[in-house]
Amino acid sequence: MAGVTLKGITKEYDNGFQAVKDLDLDIEDGEFLVMVGPSGCGKSTTLRMIAGLEDISDGELKIGERVVNDVHPKDRDIAMVFQNYALYPHMTVGDNIGFALKLAGNAKSEIKERVGDAARLLELTEQLDKKPGQLSGGQRQRVAMGRAIVRRPQVFLLDEPLSNLDAKLRVQMRAEITELQRNVGVTTFYVTHDQVEAMTMADRVAVINAGILQQVDAPQRLYDAPNNLFVAAFIGSPSMNLMEGVIDRANGGYKLQLGSNSLDLSEAAVARHPALAGYVGKTVVVGIRPESFEDAAIESSHPAGQRISATIENVEALGFEKIVYFDLDAKQVIDEDALDLDEGAEVISHGEGTRISGRFDPATRAQVGDTIEIAVTTEEVHFFDLDTGLAIRD
Repeated sequence: MAGVTLKGITKEYDNGFQAVKDLDLDIEDGEFLVMVGPSGCGKSTTLRMIAGLEDISDGELKIGERVVNDVHPKDRDIAMVFQNYALYPHMTVGDNIGFALKLAGNAKSEIKERVGDAARLLELTEQLDKKPGQLSGGQRQRVAMGRAIVRRPQVFLLDEPLSNLDAKLRVQMRAEITELQRNVGVTTFYVTHDQVEAMTMADRVAVINAGILQQVDAPQRLYDAPNNLFVAAFIGSPSMNLMEGVIDRANGGYKLQLGSNSLDLSEAAVARHPALAGYVGKTVVVGIRPESFEDAAIESSHPAGQRISATIENVEALGFEKIVYFDLDAKQVIDEDALDLDEGAEVISHGEGTRISGRFDPATRAQVGDTIEIAVTTEEVHFFDLDTGLAIRD
C-alpha cells in the first residue's frame, strides 16, 4: 500500500480551460478519501490524472515515494472501478475477476486461489461460473470490485461506482464498499457527486468546485464547520438555510436581525465566533441548519429572545421527523454551484424572503397555515462574510 500526494496539480486543456487548478491533496496510506462536488467540478479529471488517463499540465503526483507524472497507467500499480462495470459479457464471473492476472502471466493455480479469495470476500462464490448478464446490478458491481482486489494494487480508484444502481441498492452497496475497504486496507480515492455517499463512506471528504479544492476534513467536521458558503450549501440534506442578516449589539451582548425578526445570540454562539466583533452594524450571510429549528412548544427551554414567529407553509412527515417549511422576510442567499442544477434549470424563488426548512420532532402539532413560535439554537448558527463567502470564526 501507499499514500498519494498531489502537489500543485493543474489540468489545462488546449482551449485554455482549466479543469483542475493548483490542487494540493494528501491521501494517506490506507485512507478512504472521497472527493465530492457538482457536475463538471474537476473531480473525475483529478481521478483520471492519478490513473494516468489524463496528462498533468503542471504540478507533481506521487504514489508512495515515486513521482508518477510520466509513468504509464499500467505501471502505476493502481486499480480502477468504473460506474459502468466494464465487464466482458462473454466471460464468466471467475474469468472476469482473474483476467488481469491472466494477462500478467500469473500461474493458473495462483489465479484460481486469488479469484477464490476475492469471491469469498464479496460473496460471489456461487456466481463464478455465471456470465455478467445473469447477475443483478449489485452483483456486477461486486465483480468489478473483485477484479480490482485480486490485483492487490497500492491504490484503488473508484469513479462514481454506484450511479447506475437504484436508490435501495446504492444504500446497500455503500455499506459493502466501506466494509470491504476497511477489510482490505488499500488506499482508496473515490469520486462522486452524491454528498450522502461522501459523508457516509469517507474517512475524510475533499470538496471541490470549479477545479478548486474548497475544504478537506472528516465528514462531521465538514458538516459542523464549513469553511465557506459553497461547502455550507453543498453539504447537508436538506441544505443549510442561507440568508442575509445584520449583527448588532444589545444589552451587553449581540443581536442578529433577520428581516423583521430579531434573535439574541447566546454566549456560546458569540464564543464560537469571536470575529463577529468586527461585523457589528454590518450585513453578513447567516447559515442555519434545519435541525437548529424546533417547535417552541416542544423545545420550551429557549428564552423568548431566541424564538421567531412564522406561518407554516408545508409539512413533510417522515415518521422519525417532520420537515417543516416556513418563510422569513430576510433576503435569501443562493449558491447556484452548490445546487448542482441541470443545464437550463432555474432556482425556485419565494419572493423577497427566504423559504426555511426545519427538522421538527415528529410530535409537533404544527400544521400548514398555523402561525407558531419556533425556537432557534443560536450556538449552532453559522456566519459568513458577505463579500468573500468565507466563514467568520476567529
